[in-house]
Amino acid sequence: MDIKFIPLNQISNSDEFINFKLIIIGDSYVGKSSILKKAVKKTFDENYQNTIGFEFLLMHYSVNGIKIKLQIWDTCGQEVYRSLVQGFYRNTSLAIIVYDISNKKTFENLDIWLKDLRSQTDQELPIFIAGNKSDKENERQVDYKEAKDFSLSRRIKYFTECSAKTGYNIENIFNEAVKYLYSACKELGKNKIPSNNKLKINKENNTDNEKKKKKCC
Repeated sequence: MDIKFIPLNQISNSDEFINFKLIIIGDSYVGKSSILKKAVKKTFDENYQNTIGFEFLLMHYSVNGIKIKLQIWDTCGQEVYRSLVQGFYRNTSLAIIVYDISNKKTFENLDIWLKDLRSQTDQELPIFIAGNKSDKENERQVDYKEAKDFSLSRRIKYFTECSAKTGYNIENIFNEAVKYLYSACKELGKNKIPSNNKLKINKENNTDNEKKKKKCC
C-alpha cells in the first residue's frame, strides 16, 4: 500500500478528499494532546497544559492515489466532562484510547472508556489503544504483554506503545488508522471508495485547514 503524508503547503482548495473523523480519548494527563501535536506539528511541549474543551487538527494523506483527510478531535479527559465528551462520539470513523504506561490507574480505566464509547456508537466502530510515555521505562506500571492481552480480549483493532516526547511510534498510529479506514472502504466499495454511513465518511473539497476549538466549560 502506497501511503504518503501530504503537508499543508502542498494542498489546494480544489483538492478533493475523503473525510474521516477520529477522536482521541482517555484520562487526563495521559498525553492525548501531545500525541496529536507531535503527529501534526512535530513538536512536544514540556510545559503540558491540560486540555479544557475540545479541539481538532487535520492530517492529509494520499493512499494509492486516493486523498484522505483525518479530522482528529482531541478531548478533555476530566470525569466531570465525560457526558460532554460522549457528544463528540457521534459520526466517528475511528477512536484512539490513550493510557499512560507509568500510571496503572489510566490503564485500569480503559474499560470505562470502552463502555462509554461502545454504548454511544456502532458496536463495530474500530478502536485503537495507545500506551503513551514509553520513554518512562524506569517508571513503568503497565506491562506490555498485559496491555496487549487486554487489547486482544476487547477486540481492539490495533495496539501499540508510543512516546509523544521522543516521537516513538506516533507516526505509525495514524498511518495504521489511514490504512485501516482505506482498506475497509475498498472492501465495502469493491475497488471504489463509497459513501457509507457505517464508516462515517464524506467526500468533500478541502476548505478548512485551520485548527478549531470549542470550550466545554
